[in-house]
Amino acid sequence: MGKRHPNFPAWQWRLHPHSHQHPTDPVLHMIAVPLFIVAFLLMVSGVFSLDLASFAIGVIGLLAALGLQRHSHHLEA
Repeated sequence: MGKRHPNFPAWQWRLHPHSHQHPTDPVLHMIAVPLFIVAFLLMVSGVFSLDLASFAIGVIGLLAALGLQRHSHHLEA
């Protein structure tokens, strides 16, 4: 494994304002992160309850959340 930064959280917070300048970036993240969590929970619930509909909706939600994150990161480029 590579070397880990000695104070990783401080390093991340120091770089955060410079890497997220676009005004819609935080809005997309605020939508995508909870969507990702709910979609993952739906997928897990669908697997354990053997409910194909829950699993399929979870997969669609997960893909939508990843798409939003990708779009958000492309706005910053």
